[in-house]
Amino acid sequence: MVSKLVKIFAITTVLLILYTAWSSKNQNILRKARVDHSQKDIKYILFWTPFFEKEDYFIGFGSEPFNKCDYKNCFFTNNRSFLSVDKFDTIMFNGNIYDKNRHKEPSVRNQSQVYIYVNRKSPVKTPSNIKFFNSFYNWTMTYRHDSEVQFPYNEVIKKDTNYVLPSIDSIKNKTKMMAWFASNCHTPAKRELLVNKLKNYIPIDIYGQCGTMQCAQNERTWPAEECLDILEKNYKFYLAAENSLCKDYASEKLYGPLRKNVIPVVYSGANYTKIAPPNSVINVGDFNDVPELVNYLKFLDANPIEYLKYFEWKKHYMIVEKQTACKLCQKLNEPIVTKVIKDLRQWTWSRNNEICKKLPKIVQNLL
Repeated sequence: MVSKLVKIFAITTVLLILYTAWSSKNQNILRKARVDHSQKDIKYILFWTPFFEKEDYFIGFGSEPFNKCDYKNCFFTNNRSFLSVDKFDTIMFNGNIYDKNRHKEPSVRNQSQVYIYVNRKSPVKTPSNIKFFNSFYNWTMTYRHDSEVQFPYNEVIKKDTNYVLPSIDSIKNKTKMMAWFASNCHTPAKRELLVNKLKNYIPIDIYGQCGTMQCAQNERTWPAEECLDILEKNYKFYLAAENSLCKDYASEKLYGPLRKNVIPVVYSGANYTKIAPPNSVINVGDFNDVPELVNYLKFLDANPIEYLKYFEWKKHYMIVEKQTACKLCQKLNEPIVTKVIKDLRQWTWSRNNEICKKLPKIVQNLL
């Protein structure tokens, strides 16, 4: 009997300690929000569902994500009990996993609230149940430039730096031509056909499930630093080929290598004059056929001075973390125009399905 009481006492003590720690943490968040609220008109934003398994949408919680913004009076949380659900200014939904049966809808909706559709995948990866959310969302938050809030993987800003070009010797010491990292080996963009053709002319090391090489223990961590370091040390080119050719779509496959001294050979439906620094990438779509592309790569390979011209941009531009939190908070502080996305599929694909483009000539010739 005494032993049983001791065991119950021990369990109760542990639970009390855990509850106290949890309560203290949440009270600190609440206290901070109240203090801020007494000074400013706080815009409360609720993450309704996780995003790529991240509860904070890769943005952060509380008011900290807005510390460097012009507008700082916003607050992120995923705690549905933080306020009455109809008191949040904005509720964000992961448009790629949202399931009405699994996650439910908010129990009550204030018509002044902004419901945001969040997605960073291309339309070809859009779930089939998208039609069930017609007239549900007010804004979109995606990689597309026509979203109310743009949510790119990274951004390019113009800013002078102290960057120094690599030496010609360091370029000559790169012993390998090209690398490609991929786990999806059969894609709407037919990038695998491009790779197979390129391999007839130049050596390509393929990392991930589509090849035989690995650069990180967990492929899902791409672009892991160890992978980027391997690219920079050994390779002159990286094939930044997206799985689909859709308007504005460019993922971490572009921005990770751009941060290193390696030239991305890009393949997507994005306009690189808008999203990449000048003369920083080689666009597959600019070439008529694979031999023409290969000849240019070999020319750069044999001419380090010409190769190094692709890094001149680093003296005047920087790759920075996305400014999504700042853009969202600014928009929430502007007059809210009542808007509803009546046909979400049409917004995703456009009326005539032209959001995703046809294959460029260089790949069409490979079919």
